[in-house]
Amino acid sequence: MSEQEFIKHAKKTYAILKSSENGWKSKLLDIVIEILIIVFAVSVSIWLHNWSEKRLDNKEAKEFFFGLKKDLENDISQMSNSKVFYENTLSGIQYILAVGDGRNINKDSVNKYSGIFFSSTDLDPHIGRYEGLKSSGKFKIIENPEMLNNIINLHESIIRRIQELNDKYYQNNEKLESVIIQNIRLANNEKFTNAAEVVNRSDFKILLRIKMELIIYNILPAHELGIHKCSEIIKQIDEELK
Repeated sequence: MSEQEFIKHAKKTYAILKSSENGWKSKLLDIVIEILIIVFAVSVSIWLHNWSEKRLDNKEAKEFFFGLKKDLENDISQMSNSKVFYENTLSGIQYILAVGDGRNINKDSVNKYSGIFFSSTDLDPHIGRYEGLKSSGKFKIIENPEMLNNIINLHESIIRRIQELNDKYYQNNEKLESVIIQNIRLANNEKFTNAAEVVNRSDFKILLRIKMELIIYNILPAHELGIHKCSEIIKQIDEELK
């Protein structure tokens, strides 16, 4: 009900009350009718407003879900590639530690795995859409509470955890690089000539074992959780869009 219509009915009710033409019973009936008209009109106005708002929320939610699904698919691709990187790195670490523990060294293998000391990976998540919804305060358009909790947990906890672990891996790389640069010798073909000597250094072994445990117990599980959670949310989105 518009403000003008409300004022119109209020004035009419007041006029009935002040009128001396009818008895009090007739006045009471007329006033009750006017009040019922006002209540009905206000209720209908509120219902139409809520219906319109709900329809808009559903439209925004659908657009958000379509975009979020693409974001999550891209994030899964990134995390899967990073996971493969870390699995290959782990193989290299285990080989080099075995060399340090007495296994016969294979120069080709050492040179093959030498890149694990100088390379790293990172996660550049597609979080713009999520951050936009968060800053707008419109989480309410996601009506499924389990899905909303999953989305928030993914972006506020899991993704940040992966990024923190990637940083720790990079920091470990920098320390290993420093040990290698200070102690390694290269031939004219740029291959290591004293690899066995370097991998048997205590500081090198300690840093390498720290790297290995970081990958096994933290990095790989975090990536697996991230991939699983993204996949779970995508399934929930598909259910919502049916």
